[in-house]
Amino acid sequence: MARKPYVAKQSDNWYLQTPFYKKYMLRELTCIPVMLAALNFFWCIAALASSPEAWATWVSFQRNPIVVVLNIVAIIAAIFNSVEWFKAMPKAMPIQVGEKFVEDKKMIAGSWVAFAVVALIVFFVIKALM
Repeated sequence: MARKPYVAKQSDNWYLQTPFYKKYMLRELTCIPVMLAALNFFWCIAALASSPEAWATWVSFQRNPIVVVLNIVAIIAAIFNSVEWFKAMPKAMPIQVGEKFVEDKKMIAGSWVAFAVVALIVFFVIKALM
C-alpha cells in the first residue's frame, strides 16, 4: 500500500487574511518601484559616461511626469522598506556590549542617522552633477 503525501491546503489569497501578511506582501512588493528607479539610475550613469547628448537625453526624460511619479513612488517604497527593516534589525542582529544588549530604540535611531547621512551625501553628489 502506497502512502499518500501530505498536501497542505492554503488559499490563493492567504496574504489577505491578516494585517501582518498584508504588510509583509506590501514590503516585498516595494522591490518593483525600487528596481525601476535603480535601472533609471544605471541609465543615468551610462548616459553620463557616454556623451553630452546621451546625458541631455536622460535629463529631458526625467521631466516626463510618469518618471517623476515613479521616482516619488520609489522613494516612498524605499522609506517604507527601511522603516520595516530597521524595526526588525534589533531582533535579527542584537548587539551586545559587555553584559548588556544595546536597546532596540538606540539601534533603530542609529540606523536612521546612518540613513540620513548617506541620503545627504547622495543628494549633494546629485546636486553637484546637475
